[in-house]
Amino acid sequence: MADGSRDQVLVDFQAFTGIEDFDTCAAILEQHEWKLEAAVNSIMPSYDTVGPGCEVNIPSAFPADVPVERADSVPFISSPVEDFVNISDDEPSAASGASSSAMASSSSYTSSGIHKRMLNFTVEYRDRNIPVVIADSQTVGCIKDILEVEINVPANQQVLKGIKRKFEDTTILRDLHLPKDNTLYVLTPQIRNPTLTRSTEETNHTHMSVDINQEYTLEISYYENTRYKCVQLKFPGRKTVQEVKQDVSNLSDIPVRHQIWTGWPDGTLDSLMLSQCGLSIPLHHLDLTKANNSTTNKPKYTTREVVMEVSSSDDEDDEVVDSFPEEEIFAPESANTNIRRNVTLMPENFTDEMQGLEHFTREFKNRYGDFHPFFFLGSLDDAIKESLQQKAKDRKLLAVYLHHDRSIASNVFCSQLLCSDGIVNYLSTNFITWAWDMTHECNTARLIAMATRHFGSVVATQMRNYRSEELPALLVISRSRATNEIVDVIQGHVTLDELMTRLIHSVEIFQEQQAADISEEQERTNREMIKQQQDADYEESLAADKAKAEIQREEEAKRQAVLEVELQKQREEERLRQEEEDAKKAIQRNVSRSLAVEPPEDATYPVSKIRFRVKGGDIINRRFRADDTIQTLLNFLITKGFHTEEYKVLTTYPRRDITQLDESLTLESARLFPQETLILEEK
Repeated sequence: MADGSRDQVLVDFQAFTGIEDFDTCAAILEQHEWKLEAAVNSIMPSYDTVGPGCEVNIPSAFPADVPVERADSVPFISSPVEDFVNISDDEPSAASGASSSAMASSSSYTSSGIHKRMLNFTVEYRDRNIPVVIADSQTVGCIKDILEVEINVPANQQVLKGIKRKFEDTTILRDLHLPKDNTLYVLTPQIRNPTLTRSTEETNHTHMSVDINQEYTLEISYYENTRYKCVQLKFPGRKTVQEVKQDVSNLSDIPVRHQIWTGWPDGTLDSLMLSQCGLSIPLHHLDLTKANNSTTNKPKYTTREVVMEVSSSDDEDDEVVDSFPEEEIFAPESANTNIRRNVTLMPENFTDEMQGLEHFTREFKNRYGDFHPFFFLGSLDDAIKESLQQKAKDRKLLAVYLHHDRSIASNVFCSQLLCSDGIVNYLSTNFITWAWDMTHECNTARLIAMATRHFGSVVATQMRNYRSEELPALLVISRSRATNEIVDVIQGHVTLDELMTRLIHSVEIFQEQQAADISEEQERTNREMIKQQQDADYEESLAADKAKAEIQREEEAKRQAVLEVELQKQREEERLRQEEEDAKKAIQRNVSRSLAVEPPEDATYPVSKIRFRVKGGDIINRRFRADDTIQTLLNFLITKGFHTEEYKVLTTYPRRDITQLDESLTLESARLFPQETLILEEK
């Protein structure tokens, strides 16, 4: 479906349902392949009259071959890694049954008249993914009750995130107008210092036995027309990696040969099936970027990709292959070489660090709006002094934001996380924020030098090894025992809630250390410490000024030396050119004196009329005696400034270079009589 048609469907869907959230509407439409009627019916309650003898099919987690009336005797089979929880209105004890060996299900169905819709939730807690299936007639609190059994966290200490509408524990899920598949996040702010570790069960779950019938869900992030997109595609385990890449090329318009992937497990080959790659279950995240094409004079071709339709249903995966004539397989690829590059946040090879940081702030504002963190305008050394080297009661954590324009996550991290109200206010209150752009290599090298000076070679090496897909990153820097240390590195793929949680955790630890430092500082003699610090700062500043002045003098001396060499080279080239020009003019004068007079038009002896076509399309006509030699003709050209060592003199047909003939031949014997047209070309 074309983008324009989808936009209209989205507008109509919002008008029908009254759902204002764009992402929620798009997710529901994707669920139903952008079919408006099916999507509207999926969230609008329908009222059916169920007679006493009617048989009603109830969505359930039981196998299809088990009769409904015996469903209560079928044990609930739990995954070895994560408990799969299914709850409906007729299963009040589902929360307790999720952790036990069986799940009870009512054998009868109450004909309340309201169509029940089952919702799928993937709940992320620490490094666990907990699937929950629940009827939309249940409340949000029921989800918390289920999770209390699964994660051993009381429901009143759970904070659910991921639902963009306002809700309470008593809110009915149907009233939130949720799509069928949803992702939630559990925060536990009342539990201090959580240890985020991956369980052995989850590790084993990632490396399940090979099953070609297993269905894998790939979450693929990529840029399209400067917009960040994230899609979820389902593939059977028998599909190869190469086929997946081919399908994605049809979706993203990025040919397979230009695709750069991040996130495939180590050792993944294009020939392997998905079931052989060790993908994460139930969801595996991949990042896709487009390779930069180098401009060459060779013609570019693109292969017509096989059209693959990937169904979003759980039980359907159809493949459609279009056949094309052989002569249509390849076609010239149109290239637009006039695409304007975005201005980077920090210019390349800037000389004044303050100007570079001001440029960063200005461009950041142009991209992401006026509401953004306040970036400290000064060197990294000044930022450290402003944040970590103050009196204990005035200290703040230092947040260093590292940006890279070629990272696929930069735009989302800046616009949706870094510029959110809560993050901006929290950074302004508790941090000094300093930023740097690592897009250009020269700026990266400058940052590495500063990091080596302030944080040591280990941290500098880590920064040097950052790849673009590992950025952006927010470094939280504290100070302990007179040493600057990085206490947390928050990379750009985190969620908003995780970012806030980690910042809060860092501040809490810092405040504990800050309280101890204040107590120690009060025990010292304040005046003596202040004087010593002032003396040290003065000496350091004086040494830095001297070093800077010395560097400036050395750079100026080098610049003058290079300039003098360049001027000397130019003077020598001009002298040689002038000598060559004078020599040519002298030859022209000598030849002009010895050149015979042009025969008159009414001459009685044989005359050859020669027509010269010179550079620029000009024509020179000249008559020669038929017994004049080729040397005479060439001498005439020399008098006109066309020297034989620089030009070829060619006949039209057959094509001959006169300068290669015997110069003693007469024009008549050289077949240049009675007339001929000669073309002058530069050698």
